[in-house]
Amino acid sequence: MPEQVPDDPGAFAAGHAAAAGITELPPLPYKNRSFLSFLGTQALGAFNDNVFKQLVLLLGVGFLMAGVEYQAIVQFLFALPFLLFSGLAGDLSDRISKGRLMVLCKIAEIVIALLGVGAFYLLSSMAADESSVRVSLWLLAGVVFLLGTQSAFFGPPKYGGLPELVRPADLTSATGLTQMTTFLAIIFGVALAGLLADVFAGRLYLAGLVTVSIAVLGTLTSLGIARNPPTDPLRPISVSSFSSNLRTLSSIWRTDALMMRIMLIYSWFWFVGGVTLTAVNAYGRFQLGLNNFETSLLVATTSLGIACGSVLVARLSHGKVRMGLVVPALVALAMCLFMFALLPVHRPTPEDSQLFNQLRQSPELLESARIIPLAAYTTRVSAYLLCFLLGITAGFYSVPLLTFLQARPQASEKGRVFAAVNWLNWVFILAAAIGYGAGMSLLASRANLLLAALGLLTLLLGLALLPGIFRRLLQQRPAFVYFRGE
Repeated sequence: MPEQVPDDPGAFAAGHAAAAGITELPPLPYKNRSFLSFLGTQALGAFNDNVFKQLVLLLGVGFLMAGVEYQAIVQFLFALPFLLFSGLAGDLSDRISKGRLMVLCKIAEIVIALLGVGAFYLLSSMAADESSVRVSLWLLAGVVFLLGTQSAFFGPPKYGGLPELVRPADLTSATGLTQMTTFLAIIFGVALAGLLADVFAGRLYLAGLVTVSIAVLGTLTSLGIARNPPTDPLRPISVSSFSSNLRTLSSIWRTDALMMRIMLIYSWFWFVGGVTLTAVNAYGRFQLGLNNFETSLLVATTSLGIACGSVLVARLSHGKVRMGLVVPALVALAMCLFMFALLPVHRPTPEDSQLFNQLRQSPELLESARIIPLAAYTTRVSAYLLCFLLGITAGFYSVPLLTFLQARPQASEKGRVFAAVNWLNWVFILAAAIGYGAGMSLLASRANLLLAALGLLTLLLGLALLPGIFRRLLQQRPAFVYFRGE
């Protein structure tokens, strides 16, 4: 079968640039001031999101709000704006200049970070009784919701604006640089949050000032992004903007069963990631006895593994979508999750959580009390290794699926379809927050058992969806997919 090359990204970029009224294409990425400003802006945004959110997550490990684990509430509130506002944000990014919209989003980030400083200050200055702490934690959860809203409006101009900033031949390398810096921002953001949580324990408003500084720096870099004309200045903004992704998903469900199944199994990657992020925080603090920085390094190690796995699978693919890698990757992913239940770790009790939360605002007492015993050295090393392997297998699992989703739609449908894919991902992230809260409640706050249960669910999902996916692949034989012997 002759090889069919997927739609040329250069041609797409040229058409996008022409539609935006750009007559002179910018130079190579490393000489392009506008692109470099964009790269710095989006990296600082991802960095700040993860610093602030991880600070709040670490603060609430083991804390129950209305009978629900606080981390689950925070994850839920961060994901919710992406479901509510993604369609509206997409229409808005076409109606006004994407560069201008990014600047407005960064200014909003400064305001939100300042609100976070205020909430952290209230937490440190109010009485240490439980009711006062709850008020401060609800305020911080509200700030996380605002941060998610800002990110939801920043996403469409970020992904849709990149083809307007670089030459057609440079779009692939520019996209790679964007993804690489985003992953690095996540890794370092999570790690920095753990360090700040330990250094400024009891005075987290000082850590909040760091997030304000990052937001200011990101706003300054955004001023260098080109203010290209809007691509559709007459785009109507209406109630239907909120439901455009639902219409797209409905159409795919009716007309392309293969695409829909791959969208579902790819979105499961985000469900696993959402549960794992919060479960690893609880696992490190309540079962390994790690401090905030060491716990955040567990999360960062997982992200590093995903980055490494993504690079490795790209090198093995040689320009084709190797869907055959998904099966062993899914099995290995499930086995890594199972392994967390086999490590000898502490079993937290309700009394542990209660005493931990009482001493949370007194770091010296919390450290001296050693409520959660420190796990053996070999156990801690094994946990870090498992997190890294988990990330690698997740990279091997997700990249072929994502590449298929990028290559499958027609050129005229790619933007609309991928907006729906992104929306579905956030549905699963939202479900992960609910699943984490319910799972920790059912399993008596034992995060290692929750991770093992997640491994079992992953295997069951693979059994339910993968046979139908490969049967349809063999029937349709898309040219961009690698088949043995071709």
